Amino acid sequence: MLRTNYWRKATLLALAAVLVVVLAAGCGKKKEEGAAPGTGEGKTIATYTDGTVTDKEFKKYSTFFGIVQPQTEMYLSIPQLQEQFLREYIGYKVLYKRLGDVKQDDATKKEVDNFYTQMKQQIDGTPEIKKKADDAGLTEDDIKYFYSMISTIMKEQEKKVTDDQVKKEFETTKADYNVISVRHILIGTVDPATGQEKRKDEEALKIAKEVKAKLDAGGDWKELAKKYSDDTGSKENGGLYEAQQAKGWVAEFKDAANKQEIGKVGDPVKSQFGYHVMKVEKREATAFDKLTAEDKTQLKQAVASANLNKFMTDELPKLITKIDLPKAETPAADDSKTDDSKTNDSKTDNADKATDDKATNDKK
Repeated sequence: MLRTNYWRKATLLALAAVLVVVLAAGCGKKKEEGAAPGTGEGKTIATYTDGTVTDKEFKKYSTFFGIVQPQTEMYLSIPQLQEQFLREYIGYKVLYKRLGDVKQDDATKKEVDNFYTQMKQQIDGTPEIKKKADDAGLTEDDIKYFYSMISTIMKEQEKKVTDDQVKKEFETTKADYNVISVRHILIGTVDPATGQEKRKDEEALKIAKEVKAKLDAGGDWKELAKKYSDDTGSKENGGLYEAQQAKGWVAEFKDAANKQEIGKVGDPVKSQFGYHVMKVEKREATAFDKLTAEDKTQLKQAVASANLNKFMTDELPKLITKIDLPKAETPAADDSKTDDSKTNDSKTDNADKATDDKATNDKK
């Protein structure tokens, strides 16, 4: 429950960690050699130096990403973020083309095939996802191409990262690698399974303060965690997370685990999940030379991702000449309400109230 959730960045890093440099072989309908799936099909929605993006092409890509990282769909419903996503896709296309042809060995082909097999199982096993893939015309070749494109770019970025850059990144994020043993009792405000409100914020805070008072008075962690905690991952063992790196926790919990006085029950800490009553039992810093190979790989990927973001923000805008995404549709006015309001004052008041209520119901 306490693990951090990353959007596109996490997906890119995951792809890069799994694959080595690949380039999916083109097949199917005749098209430009090495062209992205959907190239030239449909309406052009973006133009950049040496290329274009069509609506069908972008639909394939966004559908692929939505399956790999479901949170993407929520962001793509927001026009500004949809445009940002399109711009990033253009950036990947530009960088991929700059790499030229890349040889694909048997081991790489097997890794790509394994990924496709897993993704196909997910698609075939979920009717809703299968419909989205079918509607977008997402094929086996498309999936392999997009997966290869992203991972290849990330791998190339990683090759440019120096040891000094990795060490510098570690110094700026050193606290993330602290190894901490901490107990906590979560008084949740949301149901993690449904996302629905579990209890009001004020109620959760009130209970959290009561739990802290019981612990300060000598209460037993195991009994209180079992009775009060909404964290199913730790409530049965006294709320204990033992010898874990801080970087895996959500920001507020991580910050408290890194700073809270050892051996003392702190004030309730609020996170997206609710209120945490915490006690840090042990905290040890990790020296750079004690990092695992996986830790160093993650640091390298973080630097590579930052370099990629720099390209996206500094160089890419100069290459894009036009973005022409369809405008979001505006809901039509309710004519029946308007007509009724002309003949009935009470209906006018009700219509105005309905409009006001609707205006306050914005998405997050």
